[in-house]
Amino acid sequence: MCVRSSESFPDTRTPTMTSASRHNKRKPKTRTHLRVLSLTRRRRMLRAEKEMEMRNMKLFLENQSIIRENEALKKKALLLHQENNALFSLLHP
Repeated sequence: MCVRSSESFPDTRTPTMTSASRHNKRKPKTRTHLRVLSLTRRRRMLRAEKEMEMRNMKLFLENQSIIRENEALKKKALLLHQENNALFSLLHP
């Protein structure tokens, strides 16, 4: 029996075998893809956390500066109030 090279043989694998072999071929690619997505997500979250920490630190420092300025203004206001009372008592003995 002579078989020509242009003839093709029917696929002897069962449909289950075919789908299983396709699944096995895709599995590592999917795992790798999921790992990449997971790493990308993790890096994005870390970057966002660092940015949030920096914003938080800047706001904290700005808040501390405002608090110091507020305390200085309170002292100044107290001194002016005392001076105002002293001057008022001189005008109205």
